[in-house]
Amino acid sequence: MIMSETSATRARLVRDLVENCGIRPGSIVIVHASLKALGPIDGGAPTVVAALQEALGPKGTLLMPTFSHPTADGVWRMTETSSRTGAVTEAMRVCAGAVRSCHPTHSVTAWGARAVELTNGHERTTAVGIDSPLHLAAKAGADILMIGCNFKACTMVHIAESIVRPPYVGKVCYAGYDRDLVGIDRDGHRHTFTWIDTATDSAGFMVAQQTMDRQGDIAHVRLANAECLRFTSRACLDTSIALLRADPASLLCRKSECPVCTAGRAIVAAAG
Repeated sequence: MIMSETSATRARLVRDLVENCGIRPGSIVIVHASLKALGPIDGGAPTVVAALQEALGPKGTLLMPTFSHPTADGVWRMTETSSRTGAVTEAMRVCAGAVRSCHPTHSVTAWGARAVELTNGHERTTAVGIDSPLHLAAKAGADILMIGCNFKACTMVHIAESIVRPPYVGKVCYAGYDRDLVGIDRDGHRHTFTWIDTATDSAGFMVAQQTMDRQGDIAHVRLANAECLRFTSRACLDTSIALLRADPASLLCRKSECPVCTAGRAIVAAAG
C-alpha cells in the first residue's frame, strides 16, 4: 500500500497529541473518536490507538467506550462482541494489552497502567452509574479528549445523571434495553444483568458543552484534520450536575420524535 501524501502518520499524530492536544505522559485519558473526522491515516484506526498509547507512555492509561447494542438472543460475549462506537474503539478493543469491562451494553476498554483497576467490577454496578469504569476514571482525575465529535457522544454526562438521579433515571430507555441480558466474561463465566438505570438519549447534552464553553472549561484543539475538545472529567461532571440540580429536564432533548426524552420530560413534569 502506497501512503497518500495527505495521510497522517503515527509520528504526526503523536506530535499533535502532545503539542496541540496537551496529552501528558502518565495521565489518564478517556477518548471518544471519529476516524472519518481525522482524515486519511496511514494504517487507519490501529494507528490512532497506537499514537494515543505512545503519547501516554507506559505509566498512562487510555479508556474508550466499546458499547454494544443488545443482541437478539440477549447474550454479550466480552471477547467476541464488537464495539458499536466507531472504528477507533473497535481497534482499541482488540489491541494488545487491552482490558474490557464486563457489561453487555456499556463496556469500557482500557489500556495502560491502571486499566485493570478502572475496568474491574463493572458487572457489580450499572451501565454508566456510580463506580462504573468512567466514573472511576473521573475520580482518578481523567481528562477527556473528543476527537471530531461533540457532547452528543460524551458518556460522562450520563454519570452525572446517575449521581443526581432526575426523575426519569431508571424509568425510560430504548427498546431492547428493558430486559435482563447475559454477559459472558473472558473466562467463560456468565453474568445476568437486570435493567437498572440504563442510559437514555444524549442529543440534549449540547447544553452542557455550551455551558462549559462559556465557562472557559473546554480547550478547542486539533488532531490531524479533526477539530477536538479537551476538558477534565471533573469539570464535565460538576457542570452537568449543576445543570440537572437546577432543572432535572435540562439535558433532555426537545425533539418530538425522540421517544426517551419525550417520556423523560413527561416524568419530570409529573414529578413537579
